[in-house]
Amino acid sequence: LGAKEVYMQISRVLSNSAGMIVLICPFLVNGGKEVIEWSERTGWAHLYRYSEDGTLINQITKGDWHISDVLGVDDARKVIYFTATGYNKDENPYYLHLFSVGYDGSGLKQLDPKGFNGQFSLSDDCRYFTTTYSRVDTAPVSELYTTQGKRVMELKRVDMEPLFAAGYKFPEPFVVKAADGITDLHGVMYKPYDFDPNKKYPIIEYVYPGPQTEAVEQSWYGHLNRTDRLAQVGFIVITVGNRENLRT
Repeated sequence: LGAKEVYMQISRVLSNSAGMIVLICPFLVNGGKEVIEWSERTGWAHLYRYSEDGTLINQITKGDWHISDVLGVDDARKVIYFTATGYNKDENPYYLHLFSVGYDGSGLKQLDPKGFNGQFSLSDDCRYFTTTYSRVDTAPVSELYTTQGKRVMELKRVDMEPLFAAGYKFPEPFVVKAADGITDLHGVMYKPYDFDPNKKYPIIEYVYPGPQTEAVEQSWYGHLNRTDRLAQVGFIVITVGNRENLRT
């Protein structure tokens, strides 16, 4: 039997490559009779459901926020589990959260705590997930949840006391306006642990201005030491977000 094209999507600007979601979707659902597809056709990354002949059944998610990945599909319950950024307008738009939604777009629900950046692992049967969440100024916590959003138990909490005893201090998140006077740019400032507010310090801006990512960390983890080390030799180090990248 010959292959038949049922759907085609073309990007005339940035093409997301290795490791990006376009290599993970589409998903076959309903016994292979339907397809869940990821698309940025509106300027925001969302999910769409198609029939096996390529007819659009419905747009599953919508709004000015961005779906980053699909972690699993429960075909029996007709529920999709995905991560997204920018959904909560009262927090850092780069914080990653886990959501569930029905194939028909109903029942959209955030499953993890607000106010933190998360990492997630979904069980094979889509009944449970683990999350490790933090910010650059909070210690990581790992917890087990049901996919109904109910917290089951705490698994691990990072003990920061030995670091604090050695003089460690958290970096400081900040927000500034871009040159257009409208766009919020989220950044992180790293100071010497013995910072003196009465002294002047040279500033280093640490950048990685790729179109697919940036150097601003959202969680507390080991890679912060690249910028922390510079700060401890007498600099103030800042990282500031680009006006556009994969998640905006």
